[in-house]
Amino acid sequence: IRLLSFAIIHSTTKALPIWRSRCNKADLKANLIPRDVVTRWNSTHDMLRFVVKYRKPIKKITGDKKLPNFRKYRLEDDEWTVVEELVTVLERYKQATLFFSRNSASVFAVIPAMDKLDSHMSNVETKEEFQPAIRAAMKLARKKMDRYWKMTDDSNTYRIATVLHPGLKLEYFR
Repeated sequence: IRLLSFAIIHSTTKALPIWRSRCNKADLKANLIPRDVVTRWNSTHDMLRFVVKYRKPIKKITGDKKLPNFRKYRLEDDEWTVVEELVTVLERYKQATLFFSRNSASVFAVIPAMDKLDSHMSNVETKEEFQPAIRAAMKLARKKMDRYWKMTDDSNTYRIATVLHPGLKLEYFR
């Protein structure tokens, strides 16, 4: 998908006009595929969510005889399934990132938010409905999350903030 996006943007005389036409025929605004930026945590989710919405023009442009070099970007049905599952899985991470990016986010919210993400990862890891690649990725994400959990264990700040919060207090830890 990243390579397809790059190819469309840099083929202003061939692919870009065809892309715009295919989007219009699908009753979609002729937007470009959002870039996946390493330093922007949610950019993968945004790109994949866009791709799911624009599946029809993507399938058309990657199968277009006028653009034979674009066939290498064509996704098979099982790959589309992975993309759709990734959007579902990454949605929780996007929500958490947006939550902690707000001005009102506080230290006391870190542990409950991490609990929710941990629970989400557990559910994805064990559900057979997800592709094996998604479940494997979630196991790796959980390992990474465990490192962050350890950091909260090494600092009393998170526990103190949670205990001092009027709505959580010690009940959260029971």
